[in-house]
Amino acid sequence: MLDVRITGYIVPLAEQPQASLTPVISVENVADEDALIIGLIRIYRDSTGLMIYDSRLALTLLEHHTTANIAALTPFDPPAPADDDYFIKADLIATSHSPGPPLTVSLGAWHFDIKTPPMGEAPAGHHGTHEDGGSDEIDVTNLPGLLADCQTPCAHHGTHENGGSDEMSLADLSGLLADQQTPLAHYHDKHLGLFYETDWLEYSAGLADPWRLLNIASGTHLYGIHGISPNHPGHLTIRSSTTANSGARALIYPTQIMLGGSENTDFILYIFTTASTTIRLGFHNTSTHADARDGCYIEMAQVGGVDGVIVGKTANNSVRSTTGTNYTLAIDTWYRLRVALNSDATLVTFTLFAENGTQLWQDTLATNIPTARTTGHGIVATNSGTTQLYLVHIDYQNLAIDRVLVR
Repeated sequence: MLDVRITGYIVPLAEQPQASLTPVISVENVADEDALIIGLIRIYRDSTGLMIYDSRLALTLLEHHTTANIAALTPFDPPAPADDDYFIKADLIATSHSPGPPLTVSLGAWHFDIKTPPMGEAPAGHHGTHEDGGSDEIDVTNLPGLLADCQTPCAHHGTHENGGSDEMSLADLSGLLADQQTPLAHYHDKHLGLFYETDWLEYSAGLADPWRLLNIASGTHLYGIHGISPNHPGHLTIRSSTTANSGARALIYPTQIMLGGSENTDFILYIFTTASTTIRLGFHNTSTHADARDGCYIEMAQVGGVDGVIVGKTANNSVRSTTGTNYTLAIDTWYRLRVALNSDATLVTFTLFAENGTQLWQDTLATNIPTARTTGHGIVATNSGTTQLYLVHIDYQNLAIDRVLVR
């Protein structure tokens, strides 16, 4: 005689995590004959009594005196959010090959809860699986947030360059660019303080404002001769005479300037002869072959028996300092020479450039800068010999004070 019993629910548990589950019941056959088991499982909402799931049980041949866990054919997916509002019921029919009616067996309602699953224990160290080349490598593409370490960006300079989608502007940025910049067209009044220049294309009556042109000991200054380079038009030429220490000068009156910082000046010269020739240029107040009483200037003269040596010099009431290094100029060569004071007139920098802009020499002085005395500006070239000689071409000279003048 058939004797099949449902002994309990295996799945779900009384508190079931919010996840897909397949109901399972435990069935025991206590008879002396085998039974074929079919049946249904249904799940209801407790609050409404509405059935939300039903499924057939897996067809099972249960041998006599055995127990089996029989599962539903389809899973149950609890709706969100997690809730405590479910019960399950099971009904089955057992038949056997022996004559007799089938046996119907039911198991009463089993109430269960659906809970949000806990986080569980922290996983063991496994970062390697998420790193570059790992089996579960992470891709941060389009993820929000910031990484702890700075990231090297992919090459993207083109987006920041002229016409790029993220073009940069240098407006109001501080600092210096690596490449020399050609300034936009501007007049001298755009400079902070004071700016004068001349390229000697024209002058008259011994005047190239603000510099006055005067000869020394019968020497001469000439204009329009020896055009020796298409890059240097309109130069002034100084020539000595047969009188010793003769030549010429292009000077601002020697008591017009009191140095206060940010003064600078450039001269572009072509040297004809260095033998017995003395040239002084920059901020100074000498108008003859004698050395300056006050100033910050470059001097070309004979040093240690070598002609054409330039040094940087400062003078304060005839107390002078000279740079520890020097440079020997070559004849028939163009040079640019620069004298520049720092912003508070505590340091003078002397620099020599080749015609192509290459820096050939530089040195500084921080002593005997005449900030409490007056001086002038310009160039003086003389020769101590008694043979008439061309001494120097002057292609360009300027005077700039790059600070705001309170006037």
